[in-house]
Amino acid sequence: MNENRNLMTRTGFYTKVGTDMIGIYLSNDGPKMFINREIFDLRNPWWDVEMVMGKTGHLITFYWRGEVKLSIRCDLENDLFVSLYHYLSFRTNEQSLA
Repeated sequence: MNENRNLMTRTGFYTKVGTDMIGIYLSNDGPKMFINREIFDLRNPWWDVEMVMGKTGHLITFYWRGEVKLSIRCDLENDLFVSLYHYLSFRTNEQSLA
């Protein structure tokens, strides 16, 4: 992942990876994720996230209705996408406990 500017706030974050803008934000309708102009309502059960941890980096894949929408490799030092993975995983666990 290149050294692009990342912005994290209390209501979400976004970053640019290559030519893609990726982010998560809180809205009045619940949390949303965007990849460029495509918006995914994270209240729907149609998404999944997978993380593969390796010796030199991580691979994080975001699925929507079984289709890969985002697959990113990042260095071990880059924890932005690890934070994304943990956020999405926490949201899944929180919803299954409700």
